[in-house]
Amino acid sequence: MQDDVDVAIVGGGPAGLATAAAAAAGGLRVVVHERNGAIGEPVRTSGGSFVEPLRRLGLPDDCWHPVHRIRVIGPTTDVVKTYRTPVGCVLDVRRTYQWLGARAVDAGAEIRLKSHVEGLRRDDAGRVLGLRARDPLRGRYDVNANVVVDASGHTGFLAREAGLRPGNERSAVGMEVELRAAGYDQDEAIFWLGDSVAPGGYGWAFPTGEGRVRLGVGVVRPDSEAEPRELLNRLLEVFRTHAGGPDAAVGALEMHSGLMPVIAPTATQLAADRFLVVGDAGGQGSTLLGEGIRYAISAGRMAGEALVAARGDYTRARLTAYPRSWHRKTKRDLAISYAVNTRICRFGDEDWDRAVRRMQQLTPMQAARLFASDFSVGWAMGVLVTHPSLLRSVGRALRQRA
Repeated sequence: MQDDVDVAIVGGGPAGLATAAAAAAGGLRVVVHERNGAIGEPVRTSGGSFVEPLRRLGLPDDCWHPVHRIRVIGPTTDVVKTYRTPVGCVLDVRRTYQWLGARAVDAGAEIRLKSHVEGLRRDDAGRVLGLRARDPLRGRYDVNANVVVDASGHTGFLAREAGLRPGNERSAVGMEVELRAAGYDQDEAIFWLGDSVAPGGYGWAFPTGEGRVRLGVGVVRPDSEAEPRELLNRLLEVFRTHAGGPDAAVGALEMHSGLMPVIAPTATQLAADRFLVVGDAGGQGSTLLGEGIRYAISAGRMAGEALVAARGDYTRARLTAYPRSWHRKTKRDLAISYAVNTRICRFGDEDWDRAVRRMQQLTPMQAARLFASDFSVGWAMGVLVTHPSLLRSVGRALRQRA
C-alpha cells in the first residue's frame, strides 16, 4: 500500500499540529502521524507558560489557569512577586493540544493515530521520498511525500538519521504528580531551588484550578545523578506545608514524566531538501525553565507558512525562510537561556541563595520577563539600572559558552 501527500508530519504535539494547520490552510495535503492513541496523551509537560505570548498565538483563555503570584524558595531565602493582572499561567495541556488538533483538522489536515513511523524513504541518490509507517488500520505502508517534517519531540530521530542535529548529550528529565489539594492557594506558583530539592534543577508547584496542583521536579542529565522519583517523594512532604499542613487532604490523580533536549539553539539544521525540523526535535524551547509549548507552536506556524510559500519548490534554499525567521525572532533569548542553563546546573546552595537575593531587587515585571526568557534590550536596560550584577552574571555565562 502507498499513500501520496504533500507534507508528512511525524508527531502530533504542538509543533507538528501547528505546522499542519498552517500548511493545510495554504492548500497543501497534510497528514500527521501520531504514535499515541489520542492527541494530548500522555501528558509530558508541566504546562507552565505566560499569558501574553499565548494570547498572541491565539490560544483561548480557557486553555490555561492564571496565577497572580510567583514564589521562589531558595535554601534559606524566599522571594514573592505579585501581579494584579496575571502574567504567568499553567496550561491545560490536553485541552491545548486538542485545540491545536482541531485547528489542524478544520484547516484540512488528516491526523492518523497510533501511526508508528519507522524511518525515511530515500532514492538511490539520497533524496527524501517520504516515510515508512504502520498503523492498525493500514498495516505497514509507504508514504510518498513532497516534504517530511520531523516534529517527533525529544528524540528528533529522523533529524538525527538525516544528520541534521546532534544526539541528546544533555536532557532535562522531569517528573510530576497532579494532586487534589483543596488547601493549596490556586493563585500562586512556587519554584523550589537547592540541593535538597533538585540538584542543578528545580522543583515546582503549579496550580491548575479546581483544587488541583502539579507538583514536580526536574534535573538535567548527566549534570545531575539525582533520581527524580526520590526527589519528588521528598518534595511532597515539603509541599504539605503549603496545602494546609500535615493533616490536609492531599491525593494523587495523575502522574506525568517527560524529557526535553538541552542542546544549543543553533545546533540543529532546521531545513534541508524536502525536510524540516520543528519543536523539541530541533531544540526549539527555552532551557532556562524547560518551557517549550509556545515556542513549538510559533515554530510550527513559521514552518507551515514556509511550506506554502515554497510553491512546490522544497529545496533547502527555498525553505531557509523558516530558519531565518525563527532565529531572527528567538536567537538572542534562547542563546542566553542556554548559556544560563549550563551555568546554573552547577549551582550549589550558596549560589542559589545569592540568585534569589538578586531576584529580590527586580521589579515584578522584570522578574516575569526573566522567567519567560524575554531578554529584550528594554529588559536589559531596566535591569542595568535596577541591579547591574544580574547582567554581569548573564554576561559571564555567555562568555563561558563562547
